[in-house]
Amino acid sequence: MNKSELNGSPHNMQQNYQDAMAMVRKFGKPDLFLTFTCNPSWFEVLNCMEGVQRPEDRPDIIIRVFNMKLKELLEDICKHGIFGTVLTYIYVIEFQKRCLPHAHILLILDSESKIRTKDDIDKFVSAELPDPCTDLRLFQIVTKCMVHGPCGTINIYSPCMRDGQCCKSFLKQFKDDTEENVNGYPIYSRRATEPVQVGKYSIDNRWVVPYNPWLLKNLMHILMLMFVPQLKVSNTYINMYIKDMMQPRSKYKKKVLWFMMKF
Repeated sequence: MNKSELNGSPHNMQQNYQDAMAMVRKFGKPDLFLTFTCNPSWFEVLNCMEGVQRPEDRPDIIIRVFNMKLKELLEDICKHGIFGTVLTYIYVIEFQKRCLPHAHILLILDSESKIRTKDDIDKFVSAELPDPCTDLRLFQIVTKCMVHGPCGTINIYSPCMRDGQCCKSFLKQFKDDTEENVNGYPIYSRRATEPVQVGKYSIDNRWVVPYNPWLLKNLMHILMLMFVPQLKVSNTYINMYIKDMMQPRSKYKKKVLWFMMKF
């Protein structure tokens, strides 16, 4: 077998990295960044448990269901065109510390589907709690899966805390309107509303992780969606993965990565 054909090998990762960069040169910068995390509470996973088994006891089931869900997600995006026409996409799969698979996906849209204005961003990305009176199911999913932390002064022991600060830059600020490009990132609309009780914490829009309402409601995945306004942002993710893979195995135990490209 050729060294570049062995998934996860340095040769394979270097080849895929170069392919990814060639795709950006040909088709342009990515437009959307989507993360997709395995949910061990999926019905398909729990339905396969026997006796006192828990999801962590059956990594084989976890991987198979995750792969099925990922294929379903990519089919909805690429064939059904929920974001428009996708020219190409790149995704990376990693295994997190608790062995749950997790995918990072970059989408490049055609010129007719490009996201150009803040209204286009708001059409696909939301960073607010939905109204429980109009869409109770979506509200329940968002409050269960798409609320960060809480962290900061109300929970200093949260895993995201580094030197007294949240490494994910939460708590966000209230914002009446979306801003398209601030230092390479959009700032999403987070209007001031009455807080809601989630567990023992009082939560408002400042704690919501950006998501796509249609995907979240219809597929019940743990999804984060971001608009990518500058090429340097998407290149940062690709460069980060290839750098990790070139380290000795003892230094990246939490990650086993694949690059996948599709024209």
